[in-house]
Amino acid sequence: MAKTKVQYPTWICDYCGTHYGKWWQTGAQHPAHHCATYSMGQCDVCKTKDVPVTEPRDYGHLINEWEKHAA
Repeated sequence: MAKTKVQYPTWICDYCGTHYGKWWQTGAQHPAHHCATYSMGQCDVCKTKDVPVTEPRDYGHLINEWEKHAA
């Protein structure tokens, strides 16, 4: 049976953002004065609940390999 395609995350925790975010994993340039707004919720990658989450764009979006680690 084929694995269902995982939907691109809406919310991501800091752990997943630093492990799968393009700014950290590819060395892509990030804005010098970037800020992000976090709220408490569930990470759409690792499914951890009640953690600070923000949008993937706050990590430069995600590398393609993030799907392999989605829970």
